[in-house]
Amino acid sequence: MVMFDIPRLPRFAVVAGCALVYMGFAWGLVSSGYLLVSTELYLSLVASWLGGMLVLSWPLPASDVASTMRRVFFRLLWFNLGGVAVAVLVPNELRFLMLVVPLFGVLYAALRLNGDRVLFIAAATWLSYVASTSALLWLGSVEMRFEVLAGLAFSFLLAGMVYFAGDLEALRRRAESRQQYLEKSVEELSGVAMRDELTGVFNRRYILEALKRHKALADRDRLEFTVCYCDMDHFKRVNDQLGHAAGDRALVQFAELAVSLVRSMDYVARLGGEEFLLVLVGANEKVAERVCERLCDKTRELVLEGRHAVVQRLSVSCGVARYRLGESTDDLLQRADRALYEAKRAGRDRVVTAGD
Repeated sequence: MVMFDIPRLPRFAVVAGCALVYMGFAWGLVSSGYLLVSTELYLSLVASWLGGMLVLSWPLPASDVASTMRRVFFRLLWFNLGGVAVAVLVPNELRFLMLVVPLFGVLYAALRLNGDRVLFIAAATWLSYVASTSALLWLGSVEMRFEVLAGLAFSFLLAGMVYFAGDLEALRRRAESRQQYLEKSVEELSGVAMRDELTGVFNRRYILEALKRHKALADRDRLEFTVCYCDMDHFKRVNDQLGHAAGDRALVQFAELAVSLVRSMDYVARLGGEEFLLVLVGANEKVAERVCERLCDKTRELVLEGRHAVVQRLSVSCGVARYRLGESTDDLLQRADRALYEAKRAGRDRVVTAGD
């Protein structure tokens, strides 16, 4: 029986094919008269074993990892129990050849299951061998001395497989640990690549790529979006009077405020310095204006204290531009930038929307 995945072949088809091959082997033993028990008993055991394997290998809808591991456990357990039981009934010349397969089933279990389940399968395999040979001895079909020697040999091989299975499980766990470490490292590096180090919002590179993606969606599916170009007013004064540490706190507080005012589907990015960009997905100018007006109101409530007990209140100017179908992202940002310039020229601390 094949217990591993073969590319491009469904698992069930592989199991069914192997079952047919084994049935042919069993029929050959029956036809040759090599069996140690009656034909009816042997064929019944083989049919029950192979039928159970087909049932346990039947493809089911995708489930959680725990359910999948339970199915693997019961499949391997049944495979080893039945494999040992039918192997004991074949002629002595073939018996150990057939018993090799359940031994490798223990190794396969180490690749998929935890140590406790591997030991359980190994113990059940050994008990199946003892029970099967005991039944043969009771029926008087075999010689006691040979079965004792064969049992010791099988026990030794099984113990060796359990030992190697332990090493294999340790290697698997080490590989999984390294895989988790690599995935975590990649995730952290991805976060660094797309996030501004100071504020934690998206950085310039990422937001420009996001704008290109949303432009493509808008051109294809008419999914509108609007950008808000925001610049904190008189930020140089903040750095000069309160110090750069206070300036950094101002940027962090403003970024947190902006994130709190938009939806999870929207974007907040720091373009550089005190400039930020909001991308509001599915929003028109009116919605964007209201968001920016709330942003202006909340920014006025921010108060910074710096060196020499100097206190500074903050404000922000915003330029709003809705994406026009077919225009480039550079043109969109330039329109938002011009609206921001108008807000600055009109006295700052206000929102201006780009005209048509």
